[in-house]
Amino acid sequence: MSAPWTTALAFVAEQLNGDRIDWMLLGSAATALRGVAIVPGDIDIALLAADDVSRAASVLPTPDPPTPVVSGEFVPADWMSTAAEPTRHFEHAGERWTFGRWFVDGVKVELAHIDVPAVAALMVEARSPLVWRERDTLKCHGQPVPAVPIEVQLATMISRQQHDRIDATIAAIDASRLNVPLLRRAITDKQSEVAGLTVPEQVRRLLAE
Repeated sequence: MSAPWTTALAFVAEQLNGDRIDWMLLGSAATALRGVAIVPGDIDIALLAADDVSRAASVLPTPDPPTPVVSGEFVPADWMSTAAEPTRHFEHAGERWTFGRWFVDGVKVELAHIDVPAVAALMVEARSPLVWRERDTLKCHGQPVPAVPIEVQLATMISRQQHDRIDATIAAIDASRLNVPLLRRAITDKQSEVAGLTVPEQVRRLLAE
């Protein structure tokens, strides 16, 4: 039986691909889709252009609002995209977000375009245009799924000290197929963002291979 999150992801992929929206799967769903033994709590997707978040609302199940729209700078935890307000725009810590949130078959799906000029030259997950050039293409129930490179994800895991996830990822992937220069670049760029970032031994071994 398919996991609910994979069914939801396949549906979203079909809609975004069908409308030729440029997108990239991020976070735990991108890791799990590679066979890593984790269960995503939601589906996180980056969009290349801010306007694409509104375009996504035209192909995803976007209901009429049940209550009057309330504008705000940030996104409340219970806010959902509606036909009247498909996106939220806000700024936080130098980042400009265009954001949408849906539930697809009970699975939370969040789409965002994040504009962060300060990291334009860095290979960091979600926020840098450089990552888009390195996307992988995975499959979910036959649908092509462009995804953030696992090398860049490992750098994110290191910065968040997600040691169990790092171990599970290394156990699941084919280390011989890793792009070691990309992994090294992603870690170096993440270190420029996160002071005191320490590379764990199991990742050091990958870098040495």
